[in-house]
Amino acid sequence: MLNQFRTILYYYRPLALWSFIITFFITVIKPIIILAILTKLFAVILLLLLLKDNRVRRKLKFYKIVGLSNIKLFGTLYLLDCIITIPFLILLKNFT
Repeated sequence: MLNQFRTILYYYRPLALWSFIITFFITVIKPIIILAILTKLFAVILLLLLLKDNRVRRKLKFYKIVGLSNIKLFGTLYLLDCIITIPFLILLKNFT
């Protein structure tokens, strides 16, 4: 279980920058938590659709060896992203 979580964090590392950029643009437009969560959900759905590409699917074979399904990997990435985004937006709302 811990090995799977480390693997998820390893996969999240390159996506964290894109996630922060999305959060930043949402903050500039209007810092609403629901808007941020729905936008991130849309981004995760786009990532799932990218799995139809063979190059992306080959990169994910490593995660299948560890025992992670696509749904578990991207679901955990989404939850981790929400856990980071929601406190950030709450802190930002409190200071504005």
